[in-house]
Amino acid sequence: MKKIFLNLIFLFLLGCYKLDLINENNSIFSTEAKPNVLLISIDDLKDWVGYLDGYEGKVYTPNIDKLASKGVAFTNAHTAASVCCPSRNSFMLGKRGATTGLYNNGQWWKAVYPNEVPIPQYFKQNGYYVAGAGKNFHHTPGNNPPCSWDEYQDQIFDDTWNFSNWSTERYFLTYGYRGPINKYPDWKPLNKIKSLGSEGDWGPIPNKNDEDYGDIHAVNFAKNFLKKEHLKPFFLATGIYKPHLPWHVPQKYYNLYPLKEIIIPPKTVNDLDDLPPIGKKLAKKRSKDYFIIKNSGKIKNAIQAYLACITFADDQVGKILESLEKSKYSKNTIVILWSDHGWHLGSKNHWHKSTLWEESTRIPFIIKAPNSEGNGKKCHKPIDMVNVFPTLISLCTLNPKNDLDGYDMSSLLTNPKSNWNYPAITEFGEGNMAVRTENWRYIRYSDGSEELYDLKNDPYEWKNIENNKFLAAVKDRHSKWVPKKFAGTAPGKNTFYFDPYKYTFLNRTTKDFIDGYK
Repeated sequence: MKKIFLNLIFLFLLGCYKLDLINENNSIFSTEAKPNVLLISIDDLKDWVGYLDGYEGKVYTPNIDKLASKGVAFTNAHTAASVCCPSRNSFMLGKRGATTGLYNNGQWWKAVYPNEVPIPQYFKQNGYYVAGAGKNFHHTPGNNPPCSWDEYQDQIFDDTWNFSNWSTERYFLTYGYRGPINKYPDWKPLNKIKSLGSEGDWGPIPNKNDEDYGDIHAVNFAKNFLKKEHLKPFFLATGIYKPHLPWHVPQKYYNLYPLKEIIIPPKTVNDLDDLPPIGKKLAKKRSKDYFIIKNSGKIKNAIQAYLACITFADDQVGKILESLEKSKYSKNTIVILWSDHGWHLGSKNHWHKSTLWEESTRIPFIIKAPNSEGNGKKCHKPIDMVNVFPTLISLCTLNPKNDLDGYDMSSLLTNPKSNWNYPAITEFGEGNMAVRTENWRYIRYSDGSEELYDLKNDPYEWKNIENNKFLAAVKDRHSKWVPKKFAGTAPGKNTFYFDPYKYTFLNRTTKDFIDGYK
């Protein structure tokens, strides 16, 4: 009888302990029952990583390549939008700009759609502890509402800009960083090209210690987080800002890429001649920077700087993954690595992102799920980033969310060759869309003009063959993915008054009030 009584007490105490793990939705989770999620978001990283062979020379990305060898490495992955804020909104909300009208960097998703629940907040609602650091949503204030997180560390920047005339308030409203302002009253470009401005600068910052670069702080947050004891399953997002401009990283990364070994991406004359007017306009929009660099004789120097930043970012990935491997969570954590879009380095005379061609859309994308049968294999199916949200819901067996635009990719993690009947879709601005399949890229612009590329025979997209009458069926097959109607461009930031300290939005016209903490 005494033994039975003691057993009953033990069961009662065990039940009380488990009740402590009941979340606000009355669902019971444990770190064993639910996988953790580690999300690594990299800014402006095109397909210049080892496993994708995007760069024709040698690029040092051993840590990304190691993850690719252990997870499912996607070789035909593309951003859902080819500029920062819309790309990250589509990723986090699981919805395209054609659905939301969020097409540019001048919009706040929370102000426009206060009831939308992005990935981190959805995990929070489903019993996860949710933390983040660095740039995951777009970095400017108003894009990363605190309701999405249990804890968050803001992005820290490596600026050499002259902020001597800026107030702390202006700096915070622009960059979202509450720390000290770096002031360089005598700023001179390290690359000696003043007409590019501070953002277009590159080179190691003089007298700056390696451990003081901004991304190091985000990585240290992740490392410390992984050392802690977590009773709940966790969702940890770490944003790495490099290789976003300006290209400032320590000298040792430049040393890996001697100028004499730099390979300039191939170009062809008259590449823009067969483009419709909107295509030419997109190419021209940031062509000025390209010609400034070219006329300065520093194309190789710029490419060297971009490559140096890639390897710097890869080092940060390695530190995070090493910390995960050393932690107790290594066997029960889904790892996702992605980039928000690619980057032009002179193709079609363009510099930067913000186009619908391969240079701007193709990105590294890797998922390593515990015990997945597809781990260690490559997947060549075309996919884009709106598919991540439904895939995570499936992998983590969360409550279904039926209003998403994407598709569950978990079958590709089991068998990377399984049936997948969807293209990768990328948007830039209202009504402009690219549809990427295995061998083709189809582009439709808002005025109905088109481009078509046979990527098997024309990997650099030099020949627009949209007017080839023998390819009408190919065009029709791709054009069916373009919506007949796009959502109108959602209201911009000037529609709202934003209080960055209280994280509230007030619609100036309707007086609707949105609390970023709710």
